[in-house]
Amino acid sequence: NEYKSYLSMTIRINGKLIKKLILVVVSFSAVLFLITHLTSPISIKISKGSSAVTGPSNIKKQLQQNDFRRLPGERADADDPIIPRDTLDKLHVAHQRNKFQPEIPKRMSDSKSYDYNWSESPKLRDARLAIERRFQQKVRDLGSDKDKIKDSGYAEHGYNSHLAETIAINRDIGDKRHPQCKNGGWPSDLPRASVIFCFHNENLVVLLRSIYSVLMRTPPELLADIIVVDDCSTSEHPDIKKPLDDMVALMGPKVKVLRLDQRSGLIKARMAGAAYSTGDVLVFFDAHIECSYGWYEPMAERMYHNPSTVVCPCIDIIKHDTMEYPNNAQQEIQKGGFHWGLIYKWIPLNATQRAQGITAPQASATMAGGLFGMTRDYFYQLGTYDDEMKIWGGENLEISFRIWMCGGRLEIVPCSRVGHLFRVKNPVSFPDGSDTVSRNTRRLAEVWLDDYKEYYYDIQGGRGRDFGDVSARKHLRDRLQCKSFKWFVNNIYPELVVPDDTNYALGAIRNPNSNLCLDDLQRLDDDKGEKKVGVYWCHGQGGSQFFIFSKDFEVVALRKNDYCLDNSNYVPGAELEWYPCHKMGGNQQWKYNARTKELIHGPSKFCLDASGLKAKDNAHLNPCDGSVGQQWEFSKVYSSDVLWEKHG
Repeated sequence: NEYKSYLSMTIRINGKLIKKLILVVVSFSAVLFLITHLTSPISIKISKGSSAVTGPSNIKKQLQQNDFRRLPGERADADDPIIPRDTLDKLHVAHQRNKFQPEIPKRMSDSKSYDYNWSESPKLRDARLAIERRFQQKVRDLGSDKDKIKDSGYAEHGYNSHLAETIAINRDIGDKRHPQCKNGGWPSDLPRASVIFCFHNENLVVLLRSIYSVLMRTPPELLADIIVVDDCSTSEHPDIKKPLDDMVALMGPKVKVLRLDQRSGLIKARMAGAAYSTGDVLVFFDAHIECSYGWYEPMAERMYHNPSTVVCPCIDIIKHDTMEYPNNAQQEIQKGGFHWGLIYKWIPLNATQRAQGITAPQASATMAGGLFGMTRDYFYQLGTYDDEMKIWGGENLEISFRIWMCGGRLEIVPCSRVGHLFRVKNPVSFPDGSDTVSRNTRRLAEVWLDDYKEYYYDIQGGRGRDFGDVSARKHLRDRLQCKSFKWFVNNIYPELVVPDDTNYALGAIRNPNSNLCLDDLQRLDDDKGEKKVGVYWCHGQGGSQFFIFSKDFEVVALRKNDYCLDNSNYVPGAELEWYPCHKMGGNQQWKYNARTKELIHGPSKFCLDASGLKAKDNAHLNPCDGSVGQQWEFSKVYSSDVLWEKHG
């Protein structure tokens, strides 16, 4: 009885202690719940009659100042204008608490296949169907002249937008992955993604189709949010104002619209979207894409095992005229390079990469820029974007160089397939004028190219023109202890044709008798126009008059996609044309003799001839006769006698 009494008393005492402990735990949990929800990101709303966002005051202040170099709340230091992500604003408290830590690759028992189980609510379905019907009727109201309707769409958006408006927003594109990519087995705790779309005057149906493709083909547990950033679209496009807001309001709390009050450009719009997002991974997408099934997991896995790996999906082409999304999974991918105008170009994989297999992730020197993902921490640690670049252009190469030269890695993952609607022309205007892209690439050259920037100015021109203050970006490069551009060329992009003394000659090709130089006459800038080789008064500014006579016996224009001087017509007076270099000799093989100054076409044995030509005429060939019209001088000759018999 004494033992029972003692036990009963002990239970009563312990019960009181347990109750108190439970009360403390519940109280602490409630406080933590309130802190988390009061400090977590707020759904963005649109003020009536205004495009201003409502939400945290520090975000609004940043929107007004257009300053997104650092996270909201981070303070600048006098000696370090871009702070690494070590002080965080309350918007990111929840992210920090659940911060994903990269681990050793998981055992197979820790792997899983993710489900694509997002479902469209009845209200959202009804709203989508209403928009589809409205736009289909709009196209019918345009009349029966299909060519006129097509031209109207191209003029407004750069693609057949009126055809796009007749296609279901939630269309089924099928599974675009290679069969080897469908086996699943991903780490069970992949990081969650924020997908950031930025647009200016985008077509509503195409934009909604982009958003839907992410919702339908991304595992919901891996999607933190979708941030849709409107870079101050104009009143001429009312469909992407209230109709977009109404649709997004029905998509649930994960999808948010952020509207900028003034035109800021792609670069700052992405920085704004990143600041407002919550995911462990930032995925930046153009606003005219369609994701295939399983697009995210292969990207996330690469970043999961190496957070300093930046990953691009394999970009499939959605045809701009038919909106068809072909299946290209069996085709070998290409990787990114650039030409000396500092513009992106696609190049083939090398033999070592091809041997790794069609689904293997591949290192790429550069990214196209429209579609890529990187961990949030690495994005801020690496310095986000150069926010002094304006609107669009050059930012993709700038971040590519920075990734490689500052210790990161850039890859293309073939198992991640995303279709991209490539526009025939860019309908987006540049408020500061046509020099915007060139100014951006000058900034890029000044910060990252070291002595190689002289080649850029020789080929592209613009030496001495304004590029703004780059001291902050140079400071960033020093702080990150980045490697040299020579290291980048030698180790990451050995395919780059460098206009140095390893070539036979370079510079302008000038006829001293007439003072006419070979000139591309800007024809290389027109992807569909004629590529005839022209002549113009020698101006000594490089650019359209800068060429190399390569060790492969080609006369190469490096300003745009490595075009070679080509002739397929073996008759007197034949006009020359620029043709993509193929490294196979033939019609692109030339001989230059520094003693006679003759530039001789290999197969035809005809000489380049300036006789009778005037500025803007097309260059032509004639039988060699030793006349002054057939004498040509390079700005620099590194081999005093380049003879066919000796080198050919």
